[in-house]
Amino acid sequence: MANRVPRPVSALATSYPKSHDIAPHSHPRAQLIFAVQGVMTVRAAGSMWTVPASHALWMPSGVEHGVHMDSAVEMRSLYFEPRRVRGAPRECQVLFMPPLLRELVVSAMDIPPLYDERSRDGRLMQLIVDEVVSLTPRPLGLRMPGDPRLARLCDRLLTDLASTASIAERGHEVGLSERSVIRLFPIETGLSFGRWQQQARLLKAFALFDEGLGVTRVALELGYSSPGAFAKMFRRLMGTSPLAMLAE
Repeated sequence: MANRVPRPVSALATSYPKSHDIAPHSHPRAQLIFAVQGVMTVRAAGSMWTVPASHALWMPSGVEHGVHMDSAVEMRSLYFEPRRVRGAPRECQVLFMPPLLRELVVSAMDIPPLYDERSRDGRLMQLIVDEVVSLTPRPLGLRMPGDPRLARLCDRLLTDLASTASIAERGHEVGLSERSVIRLFPIETGLSFGRWQQQARLLKAFALFDEGLGVTRVALELGYSSPGAFAKMFRRLMGTSPLAMLAE
């Protein structure tokens, strides 16, 4: 298997149809999960991350994770000996993949598994290592609650992100008072109810964009009153506009 090849870095190209699920598993090596095309949702360690095209998820070694394909996905994975990437994140993170690194990863798929580390192939793999440890993280993760009642509430939110139901109404559905929901959300997720819902909408937006929906339609699908309100939220969280992000 690619993650056990006796080389500092190994590569694997795979294709998956929409809605395909990869069951929870782990690797002895750190993994960079890159979407050349399509959008993935990765769940691990009580959190979830959306990985759109031009982004990748850094998965430290030994972390159990499952992957759901929100659309048809062309996945490119790189596996690293942990000692070779000591400057990489210690936790799961979505990372922006600049054009140079995207091309390097695509080129790595054509390199023989047992490449000569002193050859051009070996130097290309080392350049990938150098680039990976300096990537910019993107806020595309969401911590899930451990409390079973709050977990049910969040699962319902994720299936109906356009809902305008109040905190009291949402809490009543799972046997929690409004006060309990407000108190438990920061403890369980690190975010307020409203901020968690906003972050969930941001993650869902990438899957909707991948389906070909425009900004106006995405805003309405996610419950925003106008494209401007959605764009304001997007810019505040991502540091750029939806159109600029899609052009990257």
